[in-house]
Amino acid sequence: MIQNFKIDQAATFASVRLLSVEAKAVFGDNDRQETTKDGVPKWEAQLVAGFRQFGKTQNEIIKASMAAEHDPGEGIAPATPVELIDFEIGVMEKQRDGQVVGVQVWYRCQGIRPIAATGSSNGTDRKTRNGSTSATSSEAAEAVG
Repeated sequence: MIQNFKIDQAATFASVRLLSVEAKAVFGDNDRQETTKDGVPKWEAQLVAGFRQFGKTQNEIIKASMAAEHDPGEGIAPATPVELIDFEIGVMEKQRDGQVVGVQVWYRCQGIRPIAATGSSNGTDRKTRNGSTSATSSEAAEAVG
């Protein structure tokens, strides 16, 4: 059984930073880029996601797939905080002899945009480690534009 879940990035992660974006290769053929059934190229972003676990910040490298005509990471410097648009996680059971023996997990999104700060999902400011407040991504966009 496959299930997809939407991710509230601001509520789930302390930060998400872009490492790189590469063309997603066709399985078994690293010289060809995978495409959607409509011919749109697929890309894979590598990101470092920080989250709180057992009272400490943990960081994990995650890969998120997306489809776009052009490199969605173009113009975004490595280590830039980003928002993943329509971010979701997919989970699929792995079975052997009719028994569930594990799961396969993947991330995908519709695009990437750099952000100045990450706020809580309800639009309120949140305290940074040094005690100052940071704006939500929408507030940061309004301040710039």
